[in-house]
Amino acid sequence: MQSKEEGIAGDAVGDHNRETRQEDEIVIFEGRFSWWAAWCMMIWVLCFICSALLMVLSMRGSAFEIIAEEISFVREFNPPYGPVAASNTMREINTPFRYYLPQTALYYSLAASSLGLFTVSYFTSFMLLEDQGSKRVVDIGLVIAKGVNVYMERTIPVVCLYLAAGGIYVLFSAGHKMLLCFIVGAVLNLISAEMGVTVTVQGQTRLAHAMGHELFDSVQIGIRTGSIG
Repeated sequence: MQSKEEGIAGDAVGDHNRETRQEDEIVIFEGRFSWWAAWCMMIWVLCFICSALLMVLSMRGSAFEIIAEEISFVREFNPPYGPVAASNTMREINTPFRYYLPQTALYYSLAASSLGLFTVSYFTSFMLLEDQGSKRVVDIGLVIAKGVNVYMERTIPVVCLYLAAGGIYVLFSAGHKMLLCFIVGAVLNLISAEMGVTVTVQGQTRLAHAMGHELFDSVQIGIRTGSIG
């Protein structure tokens, strides 16, 4: 009689645990809207329009006149498209020389990069709006995110050491202006790496949840999350 009652109690506990697990699986955490992604999309659209307009003006010869100055690493004639006073003259090593900056290629690259960054912002907004999945999947994603954050915290200082060594070389070989450009590029690369890894980790839970429901949606999320990273 006692063993029968213990068996009934065990079955009740098992049923309760199964019901609890089913309730946990039913709860689906929704995605979220990112104002940062929305603002970035608008900003990159404006940058693309301005860059395309300036590119057309430069092709017609109506854009701004930009004269660049660099340090020569070879002994050669100055560029034929340089200022009139410096055309057809020889430049020596480690001496500055001036030339007209090719604006069409410059504005084309700005337009192309603006279009690419708009695409990344759109993919980010699309991915963040997707459902995150059940509580168990979200908890696993949080654990993965903590591990990735520890990895980034230990990797970025090492990368900064190499960047500092490269910055010293640029300073002594090309001057402080080139060093400023080097620093801006390095900082932007570190920011893009941090944001790309963070957004990619957030896309993992959404991809895992989508793979259990529909293949087409999971393929879309996977491709767009990979493009962001």
